[in-house]
This record gives sequence, C-alpha cells and structure tokens, in this order.
Amino acid sequence: MNDFITWDPSFDVGIEIVDKQHRHLVHLTNMLYNACLGEKDGLDEAFRGVMKELVDYVMIHFRDEERLMKGIKYPKFSEHKQRHESFVKEILTSVNAYTQGKQFVPNNFVRFLRDWLFDHILITDKEMAKYYFSLKK
Repeated sequence: MNDFITWDPSFDVGIEIVDKQHRHLVHLTNMLYNACLGEKDGLDEAFRGVMKELVDYVMIHFRDEERLMKGIKYPKFSEHKQRHESFVKEILTSVNAYTQGKQFVPNNFVRFLRDWLFDHILITDKEMAKYYFSLKK
C-alpha cells in the first residue's frame, strides 16, 4: 500500500481520542488513494466501500469532537460545527457525483480530503485543543 499521507507526530493535537480518530481518517484517506490507483473495475467497489466507512467514521469523529467542545463550552463551537457540516455536504456531493458516473471524482476527492484534513487538524482542531488545555491549567 502506498501512503498518500504519512502521519507525523506534529499533527497530534494532544487529546488522545481526537488524535486516534485523526490517524484513522488519514488511514482511510490512504486506503481511498490506493483504491484510486487500482483498475477501473476494482475502483468502483473499493471506492464505494471506503467512502461508506469514511462517511460513517467522519460522523462518529465529528460527534465526539462536538461533544468534547460542548463539554468545555468552546467559544468557537458553532463555527467549528459549521465546518464539520460543510465537509459532510462536500463528501455527500462527491459520492452523488461519483454514483452518477462523473469521471475522476475519486482522484479529486482524495486530494480534497487530504487538504481539508490537514487544514482542519492543523488550524481548527489545534486551536480547539489549545483552548481545551488552557482550562486544564
């Protein structure tokens, strides 16, 4: 398996459950990337399977993250939740486009996913973690 994304400890936000879930999202992104490298016949099945797992897992991850933010009364909760919702819409749009036979969606989507994950983890989630840890002092 080729890694499209290699996890680096600098991506950790320091909250164990969040980091564990982020690592799994990166793993799913790598699986999706590898599915895109396969033959067209295998691509459909692999892409659909990984996308379903990804959508399910993203929902669990966002729910856990939002529960954590509510628990600490995170001041940017609604903005953060909004980012989660727009990401879910993007995923569903991609799945629908792919299902309707649009070409090359998997390749575009896997790049979108990588960019979104890193932007979200390195900026939005790190900011939330900073607030989280400021309360622990």
